[in-house]
Amino acid sequence: MAQKQHSKNNKGVITIIKLRTLRWPLAVLLSLACSILFLLVTLKAGLGNSFLRNGDWYTSESIGAADTDVIVTAMVAISGLLGSTRDNSMYYRLNSVSGEPLRLNCRYRIEGHDYDANWWSITAYGWDYFLIPNEQKRYSFNNENIKRGHDGRWVIHVGARAEDGNWLPVGPSGAPASEKSTNYDFDLLLRLYTPGDAYLQNPESAPLPVVTLESCS
Repeated sequence: MAQKQHSKNNKGVITIIKLRTLRWPLAVLLSLACSILFLLVTLKAGLGNSFLRNGDWYTSESIGAADTDVIVTAMVAISGLLGSTRDNSMYYRLNSVSGEPLRLNCRYRIEGHDYDANWWSITAYGWDYFLIPNEQKRYSFNNENIKRGHDGRWVIHVGARAEDGNWLPVGPSGAPASEKSTNYDFDLLLRLYTPGDAYLQNPESAPLPVVTLESCS
């Protein structure tokens, strides 16, 4: 009996030691989870007054600037906009057309040309801020892989159904639909690396791609 009691006591001591060992990692994980939740709630509630509109696109003069505030920095990190400095990169996002949120059951047309930047790209992201899974593993177009017309202009078709030419497929995000809290299904991100003066000095009026709604099912 004494031996069994001693064994039980040893198991109890080991359990307490394990709990104490896990206490700090669990506390750190809980703190991190709470921080991420706070940032997501804050960002979805409103992005502040530092954002500028250019048609349906929006950007911020704060991204990459030395005086960038905490909220803008959080938005950049969560959205995957790995910004360096304002002179090196500019980012524009679009999640609605003429006030209507982007939907998976609709087809969109993006028209544009080459822009005053060393490199540019247009990428589709799900409402969960991650790349949208698709069989083609096609997530963006850029100035190196896009197909242009004879006049140098290009068109990107965005939608769930395959199309000829520059087709950017969209579909359900990787996260569970029950977690969706945005009013749009996906958004578009335009990256401009080493942009020209028009984007640095007048980001709210610089030339950008035109996005139009073609049809919805």
